[in-house]
Amino acid sequence: MNKIFTLRSPLYIKYPNGETRVIEEIFQHPKDILYFELFWEKDPKYSIHLIEGEITGDGPWRVGVCSLHVLGCNHTHPQMCEMHSFWQSELLQNPAQFKSNEVVKIALKKGAILPDDYPVNDKRF
Repeated sequence: MNKIFTLRSPLYIKYPNGETRVIEEIFQHPKDILYFELFWEKDPKYSIHLIEGEITGDGPWRVGVCSLHVLGCNHTHPQMCEMHSFWQSELLQNPAQFKSNEVVKIALKKGAILPDDYPVNDKRF
């Protein structure tokens, strides 16, 4: 399994047109990766993405025409870091408004592959 699926550092994806999105959760998928953007629960139809293509690299990674990167929080990506920090504080202050317990269920419905040691029996799921 590529270490991108076990990495606990925040990630972002960059599309060929220059658009970037911060990743909340990422899963291995038979067609390569499935990811959820930050605040995906506000618009799941447009915030859960399947990216097809071979995963290459050791960081940054390439998947199809996109690249995935570790989110650098030392003034490298200030806007994305601010968004990630806001999401983390909202998650702590208002956990009821987020559907984080739904992420694994939705990912599995969309065909995600979970490693054997994934904590699906954790009380959060």
